[in-house]
Amino acid sequence: MRRNLSSHMVMTMMSLLLFVASACAGSSAATGEQAQSAQSKEFEMRIDKYMEVHRKAEGALPALPRETTDAALIAKHQQQLAGKIRDLRPNALAGEIFTPLVREMVLATIKQKTEGKDGAAAKATILGEGNPKSGESPTPVNLVVNATYPATAPLSTMPPSVLMALPTLPKELQYRFVGRNLILLDSQANLIVDFIPNVL
Repeated sequence: MRRNLSSHMVMTMMSLLLFVASACAGSSAATGEQAQSAQSKEFEMRIDKYMEVHRKAEGALPALPRETTDAALIAKHQQQLAGKIRDLRPNALAGEIFTPLVREMVLATIKQKTEGKDGAAAKATILGEGNPKSGESPTPVNLVVNATYPATAPLSTMPPSVLMALPTLPKELQYRFVGRNLILLDSQANLIVDFIPNVL
């Protein structure tokens, strides 16, 4: 009887321990999901706020003809749009969109997609010939918020595996690399919106 009781107690304790372990694992996963959700929501909020500025600046300019192929006209419109955006966010600093919370999410995502054997190809693509690396690009790119991205500077290639993992952007914005630094580029204004140094 004592042996049976002891076996029953052991089984009960094991079941209890398994339940506690399962509950802790579930709680940890839920906490991780909540943190990721908070990061994504903050990023979306910051992007939406910037796009309000972009649209307001765009609305203050004459519309660019849709079918135009005039490079000079396109460049002029880009310069005017960039100027209006600068006027609307004159004190913008690095980290305004890539806040610490958002930066943590972006760094973790890129690290996951560019480390190890599976990520080696993606990393090599990012740091390939199209990347305007410091000292190697014929046209230097200054990592300054609100700075113009030089029209003659190359644009880094973004591997699909990295792009698909990062939060989706409006069509006006792009992720690009300058050396090992990630920038958020307003491609319509040719403007550096924000950046994270030393991502890779």
